Amino acid sequence: MNSVYSRDRHIPVFLSSGILSGILYASGFLAPAFLVPIQYVFRKEGKKEGLLSMLVSLIIVGLGNALRLSNLELMQVPFLLQTIVSPVLLLLAIGLANLVGIDVWKKLVVAAVVLAIIFGFLLQASIGTQEVQQSIAGVIVQMLASTGLQNLDIAAIAQTYVAPAVSIIFDCFGAVLWLMLAGSWWIGNRLVVLKKASGKDATQERKTPSFDVPSWLLWPSLAGWVLLLVVLYGHKSGILAIIAWNASLAAVSWYALQGFSVVSCFFQSKGMHRMTGFVPVLLVVLILLDMKVGLTVAMLVPVLGVSEVWLQYRKYKGA
Repeated sequence: MNSVYSRDRHIPVFLSSGILSGILYASGFLAPAFLVPIQYVFRKEGKKEGLLSMLVSLIIVGLGNALRLSNLELMQVPFLLQTIVSPVLLLLAIGLANLVGIDVWKKLVVAAVVLAIIFGFLLQASIGTQEVQQSIAGVIVQMLASTGLQNLDIAAIAQTYVAPAVSIIFDCFGAVLWLMLAGSWWIGNRLVVLKKASGKDATQERKTPSFDVPSWLLWPSLAGWVLLLVVLYGHKSGILAIIAWNASLAAVSWYALQGFSVVSCFFQSKGMHRMTGFVPVLLVVLILLDMKVGLTVAMLVPVLGVSEVWLQYRKYKGA
């Protein structure tokens, strides 16, 4: 029994985390979290094990995609290579972020920008053309026809539903990429810290680390918001609108996280640690109950984060 227990203890972390990462990606719904186990290994075990975990994850992703394509009778090498381009790029981004020794914010922002440019071309080739959107509309018509709905106009569905959905994807994919990279970085590192602190002071373990946007990002954020105003009031479209929306949404996301950090520090200073996790839940409930009220409150969170650049709530007011 002791020998079995000893063998179990020595299962390489890179292997288990790499397998978990691949399974998360293959699940579809949990795919945005597939970089978290990779970052965990990089932080806990080092660069070599982190790179090995990336390789294991990619193998699992490739096997999962091959199985899915074979079930759809589309098992061809070109199709398989296309399906692993996205996870390869994301894994390379998180790997390089751990290998390059510069400021964390700089490398995450640069990685997100480079990924956004590459993914922009990939999205344009995959769903950005009218022909592809017509094909997607055709699939939707076939699915609806199986439920009894007949004589549906493919062109109308493509223009009314598919094109707006594609437009939304183009407007926010860059911000989503940044959130995915930054979130994976933060959660993976945080899990390592929590594990190391498990045998230490429980109060320290409960504390949420401070989230601070560097001062040099203020002006690019303001530039993104100004560009968005130009796009909205000038009724601009195309690449300019895509850049404006992605830049402004990314800026909103990181200042919203700073706003939540201010609220979290306020509750912790009052000894109300459990309220930290309750605030995002309350925000979601408000949005579900009353969209206008919820969105208004949601807009105040990034405003709180931006205003801390000048007011310094946590430093001077003990929030």
